[in-house]
Amino acid sequence: MNKQRKIKNENKKINPTFLILSLVFIVVTGVFITTILKMDMLPPKYVVMFSGVELILTVLIVIGLAKGHKTYKLNIFCLILAMILVTIYIFAIHYANTTMGFLDGLFKETHETEEYYIITSKDSEYQQIVDLKNKEVCVFQIEEDVKKEFESKIGKELKQYDGILELGNNLLEKKCKAIAISSSQYDMLNEEIKDFKANTKIIYTATHKIEKIDIEDENTDYTISNKAFNIYISGIDTSGRISNVARSDANIIVTVNLKKHEILLTSIPRDYYVTLHSKKAKDKLTHSGIYGINETVTTVEDLLDIDINYYVRVNFTTVIKVVDTLEGIDVNSDYNFTAGDYSFKKGINHLNGNQALAFSRERYSFIDGDNQRVKNQQKVIEAIVNKVTGSTTILTKYTKILNTLNGSFQTNISQDEISEIVKEQLETMPKWTITTNSLIGTGDYQPTYSMGNQKLYVMLPDETSVKEANQKIVQTLSK
Repeated sequence: MNKQRKIKNENKKINPTFLILSLVFIVVTGVFITTILKMDMLPPKYVVMFSGVELILTVLIVIGLAKGHKTYKLNIFCLILAMILVTIYIFAIHYANTTMGFLDGLFKETHETEEYYIITSKDSEYQQIVDLKNKEVCVFQIEEDVKKEFESKIGKELKQYDGILELGNNLLEKKCKAIAISSSQYDMLNEEIKDFKANTKIIYTATHKIEKIDIEDENTDYTISNKAFNIYISGIDTSGRISNVARSDANIIVTVNLKKHEILLTSIPRDYYVTLHSKKAKDKLTHSGIYGINETVTTVEDLLDIDINYYVRVNFTTVIKVVDTLEGIDVNSDYNFTAGDYSFKKGINHLNGNQALAFSRERYSFIDGDNQRVKNQQKVIEAIVNKVTGSTTILTKYTKILNTLNGSFQTNISQDEISEIVKEQLETMPKWTITTNSLIGTGDYQPTYSMGNQKLYVMLPDETSVKEANQKIVQTLSK
């Protein structure tokens, strides 16, 4: 009798090893639940379901681990189950922390900046700005704070010119000892004057901070909270820091209706001849980016008579990094053509990052020029979406993709608003209808605000195309 009671008591004893494993499981589960809830990406009903299931599962496994049994079979079973769950939880915690880290970096307030240079000819005797003391420095357009800085350094007023091309040519012809230009103007001169950068040198750099202006209109109905809104995607002409202003090379309005589950992509050619919102002067749309994302957004609002409350800025580095991280994308080309060092065939092309960038930037190979470039940009976006959503890529490369994108995005969409979009998607898991539209126009040569009296190639807007684009956007937004 005593022997049976002794065996029974031994069976009820808690094995210290299983007790420790129970505590470890409880800690990991607690961290997992806290992390998921902190992300705030689950709809309320899923939060309740998730919390309830996790609580019940944790209690059962802990009881199974900690309770003494006649044999260790149940303990071992619960141990294996706990190990599987812990492995899943650790991966989930890593994914969640990577996501939150990416979002934290994305939503940090970033001011746009523009660099201004003092430039001389490559063979010039001037090596630094002090060498230009009391010397004549020529300029076309410059911000007042940078102008004052330059003039204080050289001790003399800058000489004003009416066009940037004349400025660049006069430097190379030794008619100007030095010129003061922005980084964007430097790039434009290099396109207009062969080997301009190769024949010049930068001897001084100043940075201008662009005033941050909130483009969100509190009076508009088109917000994420109201389930229908426009996002402006600006692909800027630079491979450097995302905070640097640059020409807006790709211009796409993403119109989203969360109720109808519709997305409309409206592309605008970079050379569209528009009126800059704050300058009240004609210029290419691409040049609006030189004056900051707010200038681009408000200029497009004026063009299409719509409200745009949100924007996303990406640069060339973003495209290259994303495509390479995805180990390439498959793009269907409409033509055989060559862009720089790369050749593309009509049909499916497997592209790496640099090839995808070249494919999306080329226009000179096509009769339709900028119109075809817009189509190719849409093809690259579509190929990236297909690669991410059409396979296990998003699972196997998720953290790598986010780490790659760090520092390559800039947006005014808040974290709460992104959470709202994700919750809406998880709540209904809808099938989305995606359509595309492109504005068209005719080529011409006209003077531009950013280049002065020099006539450049522009695309004169087709008014019917503009009107139809407005109607399609309004129709997509309507409830």
